[in-house]
Amino acid sequence: MSEAIENGEVELWTTPLGNDADSILPQAIRSAELRVRLPRHHIDMLEYRADQQETTVSGVLERELDGIASAHIEELSAALPGFAEAMAWPDGGC
Repeated sequence: MSEAIENGEVELWTTPLGNDADSILPQAIRSAELRVRLPRHHIDMLEYRADQQETTVSGVLERELDGIASAHIEELSAALPGFAEAMAWPDGGC
């Protein structure tokens, strides 16, 4: 499971926890469903990148969003309670 955590794919490390995920993981780390509407070419791109990276569309989005989060960590940490701790987890957060 530690490799899944290092790869940053929340689905890979929350699924084995099953119903225990809510009691083990900090709230900011737990996965949640998000529905979005995107242009078809964006969806095609995400699916292509997922295939290329041997991951899921969620995995691709997580990596890209982590990059955005890292680039704006100070602003987001100040604006969003628990954000800094979530970004530091599991080594020093939450």
